[in-house]
Amino acid sequence: MTRSTWAEVPPAVRRALEEALGDQVEEAVRQSGGFSSGSADRLVLRSGRRVFVKSVSRSRNAGTHELHRREAAVVRGLPASVSAPRVVATVEEEDWVVVAFEDVDGRHPGPDDTTLVLDALADLPRITEASLLPRLPDELTPDSTSWERLSSAGAAGELDPWTTSHLDRLRDASAQLPGAAAGEHLVHLDCRADNLLLDASSRVWLVDWPWASVGAPWFDSVTYLLDVLVRDPRSDVEGHLLHDSLREVPPEAVDAVLAGLAGSWTEALRTPAPADMPTLRQFQRREAAAALGWLRRRWA
Repeated sequence: MTRSTWAEVPPAVRRALEEALGDQVEEAVRQSGGFSSGSADRLVLRSGRRVFVKSVSRSRNAGTHELHRREAAVVRGLPASVSAPRVVATVEEEDWVVVAFEDVDGRHPGPDDTTLVLDALADLPRITEASLLPRLPDELTPDSTSWERLSSAGAAGELDPWTTSHLDRLRDASAQLPGAAAGEHLVHLDCRADNLLLDASSRVWLVDWPWASVGAPWFDSVTYLLDVLVRDPRSDVEGHLLHDSLREVPPEAVDAVLAGLAGSWTEALRTPAPADMPTLRQFQRREAAAALGWLRRRWA
């Protein structure tokens, strides 16, 4: 199943968004990427204004419907210092949810932009007041026990020889993940190049916020380096661990992140992809392989 288009959104829902925006849509350009079957479009309005819009019906994908609602709430509550496109309108009509954001004219970062991205992630603020965002250790607790479940399920025979021979170490490293991830900073929790934009002034914008939580200030940077490795296996991710924001992170904490996420993705591969997200397992397979490959070099 592929992304739906703006033209597939019911006319009543489209009119409701135009009323919320106080403007009419002249053009819709579908955006690729991501796993959702909902629409993602850059809309050009009659005034010349541009907005980025996500929409989905509950009947098509109930999970994405809830994620869009959650993201709108998260973005509205972000501190003013966070470089994120703001919500300009939301519509809930029939069984549809539509969220319109400020449109950022930018590109996704490449390997040469890694230091720039790490600098930006280091600026994510400490959460000093009570927050409704979940705590990162709680979000990662299921990931911390994936290797334990895989071992108990007798899945060792499905794994490559290196992973099988290091199963105990992977399980032990993963168990440290919730404790390692504890902290008081804003965490994006889905920090990949396709969720980042660099504008003409080299400002880094973070998009797609439904998973935001509160935890360790370095977590997003480590997971971004993993994404760098997925996109370019030759990248010197170990060298980037010397960035000012990462040089004091204990090696065991980095191992815990890589082992925990690799276990979660490996466990997910044992079940079919959701019907409306057919490319999800391919993504998880690449991520797991990159995380395990990085650990293999770290533990050599």
